[in-house]
Amino acid sequence: MRIHERAEADQDALVEVLWRAHVFGYPAVWPDDPARWLAPTGLRAAWVAVVDDRVVGHVGIAVPAPGRMPEVTRLFVDPDHRARGIADALLDAAEQSVPGSHLRLDVTEDATGAWRLYERRGWCLTGRGPADWCTPSGEVPTLRFYAKRIG
Repeated sequence: MRIHERAEADQDALVEVLWRAHVFGYPAVWPDDPARWLAPTGLRAAWVAVVDDRVVGHVGIAVPAPGRMPEVTRLFVDPDHRARGIADALLDAAEQSVPGSHLRLDVTEDATGAWRLYERRGWCLTGRGPADWCTPSGEVPTLRFYAKRIG
């Protein structure tokens, strides 16, 4: 596996991987413009994971507004490549990019595998609350909010 900073050339492959992840629930709502969704407001950096010359995962770091804490965003791994340490490697890249800082993230309550990964990696649950979006069925999911101080 290789992790590198995201490049324009990765975009089409990332949209395909995102679609495969979406089939398994992430994101809950398919974006109108998936390429644009991969670059949220305040995106500072993003990385992709490559296995056998194939893009299989993504993560980004964003600062959504001035004065806000940096956040991990758009972390996903191709379902066929899960449980192989790819999410860990992507989180390593994201965390190493902000030494001496705090990071935050949120994840849906029903994404048990994701929040167990964060907790195993030392992320602290700071609260729970309703999302500011709804699923295609109209349900407002509960989010779990996490923070971590990066050495």
